[in-house]
Amino acid sequence: MHLVWHRTELRTHDHPALMAALELSQNDGSGVLPLVIIDPKIFSRPDLTSRRKAWFLENVRALRESYRKFGGELIVREGEPSKVLDELVAELKNTKHAIKSAHFIRNYTPYAKTRDAEATGVLRKHGVDVQSYGGQYTHEPGEILSQSDTRYSIHAPYLKRWREAEKPEILARPKKIPALPSTLRIGEIPKIESDIVLPQTGEESAKRRLDWFLKNGESKYDKIRQNPGLENKTSKLSYYFNIGVLSPRLAYSKATTYKWKFELSWWDFFADILDNNPESAQLEAVAAWRGFPWREDEAEFGKWKTGQTGFPLIDAGMRELNATGFMHNRVRMATADFLTRHLMIDWRLGEEYFRGQLLCGDRAQNVGNWQWVAGCGLSAKPYFRVGNPTSVSKAADIDGEYIKRWIPEIAHLPSAVIHEPWLFSPAPKNYEMPMVNLKETRARYLETAKTHLAKSKSDQEKD
Repeated sequence: MHLVWHRTELRTHDHPALMAALELSQNDGSGVLPLVIIDPKIFSRPDLTSRRKAWFLENVRALRESYRKFGGELIVREGEPSKVLDELVAELKNTKHAIKSAHFIRNYTPYAKTRDAEATGVLRKHGVDVQSYGGQYTHEPGEILSQSDTRYSIHAPYLKRWREAEKPEILARPKKIPALPSTLRIGEIPKIESDIVLPQTGEESAKRRLDWFLKNGESKYDKIRQNPGLENKTSKLSYYFNIGVLSPRLAYSKATTYKWKFELSWWDFFADILDNNPESAQLEAVAAWRGFPWREDEAEFGKWKTGQTGFPLIDAGMRELNATGFMHNRVRMATADFLTRHLMIDWRLGEEYFRGQLLCGDRAQNVGNWQWVAGCGLSAKPYFRVGNPTSVSKAADIDGEYIKRWIPEIAHLPSAVIHEPWLFSPAPKNYEMPMVNLKETRARYLETAKTHLAKSKSDQEKD
């Protein structure tokens, strides 16, 4: 048999590893063994909250149903991947169902690279041919290079080459998959209760959502994307991309507008940045920002997490996140800016919290976006651009529809004052007053950042 190891691409459409295994199967008359391994090292991480575990497992369940539609079956095992593979290959080694080759789509996080190297070593020890493929991105990390064959650190020139590059062929779903031997243990898919209602699972649901967005949202995306009150007009595909239930390559191939293609390029860009700068998963990508005196304040961090800051847009965003596993992108930027600049709390704390609460908590995207907002990443927002959550709220959620949806305590207020409820008389009884003075926190951040960066520059010149 030819093994297909699914990890972060829980689909059968546009799947190069699956199609390669099927082609070999057709050529030599052998079988195909699709496999998912539930990795305890991943499932024990603090950012793998119940909602994210449940989201992954329910999409594994949907993937199993996809395979069954084509006559195949999905094997599920739990354990350390290289050990699981070692045992599985050994179990079948001296039978007519021995594993001849193994195929998987590449992952690029630091842990994934180590995991895959160990697994490849184990498989090859048994004489199994191992092949890996692109497929998690439209263009894989390391594929888009400058004219001098170096990686990009700025999005604009990366985007230019990314747009010019020839796009990969989109692979159809298989029509038939060989049945597995009845003697092979299929394995149970664990059931974990989510703390939120999950979106519809599986690749059919993801493709329906893509088609809906292309028909109803893409043509207006450039105009409506900044309005969180119209969030149902956004694609809401990020949580499907994160575990590969939907191929980003398929999404790009169907896109027609520059703006949405532009947004899809960030998925590839941030993956490229993390792949080329693995230390940025924990350290500021720009060395001058390392050692910045981030504050530690559990009480303030707690108010931010629970949507009790007194600033309506920030609180609405955090409540949406906690209740749904999703947050509108413009509000993500505003809430991250408030935490890192006005409260000066470490971006790593915010990044980890988002990664746990977001169903689309992809490490590369999350780190890239948080460092962009905090100013410490490559191609980041300048430190002197400090957002004002009230100004952003007035510009984005003009009539306060988004705020009213998530903060019922002030939903009765007129739109004219809903962005600054503390100005209403009488002040709302059940809603917090602003936790900080924005002018003071802005000044504190600017002075701290200016001093730190000047010292970093001086230290560098001395070296």
